[in-house]
Amino acid sequence: MTGRPGPGPTAVHAEARARRRALIEQTALELFRSRGFDRVTVADVCAAAQVSPATFYRHFGTKEAVVFAYRDEFTARLQAAIAAAEGLPASVRLPAILDEFAQFLESQSAALALRDQIVVGHPRLLQQTLAIQRDMEGVLATGIARLRGLDAADSAAMLEAGAGLLVLRVAVRTWRSSGGSLLRATQETLADLRRLVGMPPDDQARSLGCSLG
Repeated sequence: MTGRPGPGPTAVHAEARARRRALIEQTALELFRSRGFDRVTVADVCAAAQVSPATFYRHFGTKEAVVFAYRDEFTARLQAAIAAAEGLPASVRLPAILDEFAQFLESQSAALALRDQIVVGHPRLLQQTLAIQRDMEGVLATGIARLRGLDAADSAAMLEAGAGLLVLRVAVRTWRSSGGSLLRATQETLADLRRLVGMPPDDQARSLGCSLG
């Protein structure tokens, strides 16, 4: 009786490549945090990770690309949260999307904290962080519009997405300062926003998404 065949050469190569990329990324981030982003060179990263410059550049074109390597995964997770909300009543779509994405963000707490220490106080990196947040808002707006049967985001979808990203930003700050659960902080922040705009937080039949179309 034979066992299951092991992974083929392509899978083994892909796994090794992923491990090498993760090693370079983590090594670089730790150096950026301890020494300061501008004081670390690609050569420093390569020496610490024991890889060649050619290997570094195969995975990351620049030092900045290491800091923002999370972008594709975060975008994919947000898109997955949007897709999971398909079929839900309009009144609960945005809360469902925020809940799912907040749970993912909470699972990335260590990586987020590490990157924040690198970005905060660095104007160029902070500017790029804000640009990524704007792009994520655009992804959310497009997704909300498509859930409503539209081909492109209208003003209501853009407003709803902007409110959603605002809720997440405030919830993350609250979570970091007081601990607890990011999911709970997100839900409480959304309830605070509802109160601010005159929507009873305990009225489960309504939501920000419902009020915006």
